[in-house]
Amino acid sequence: MTAHLKEKISIRKVAARFGVSKSLVQKLVKQQQAEGNLQPKQRGKPQLSHLTNAEAEVKALVAAHQDATQG
Repeated sequence: MTAHLKEKISIRKVAARFGVSKSLVQKLVKQQQAEGNLQPKQRGKPQLSHLTNAEAEVKALVAAHQDATQG
C-alpha cells in the first residue's frame, strides 16, 4: 500500500482510488507492516500424498513386477 504509506494518502482515499473497500486497504496495510510484503496467503490445508512414506515399498513392488508398469 505504497499510496498510503509513502504518499501519505488516507486509507479512505486509497480505497476510493483503487475501487476497493476501506477494510481491505486496512488489512493490506497491516500485512505490509507485519510481514513486509503483500503476497497472497496460502489457502486451505496442504494436501499430502498417501504415498509420502511409501517410496521404498513402491520401488520394491515396481522392481518385483516390472512388466506390470508397461502397457
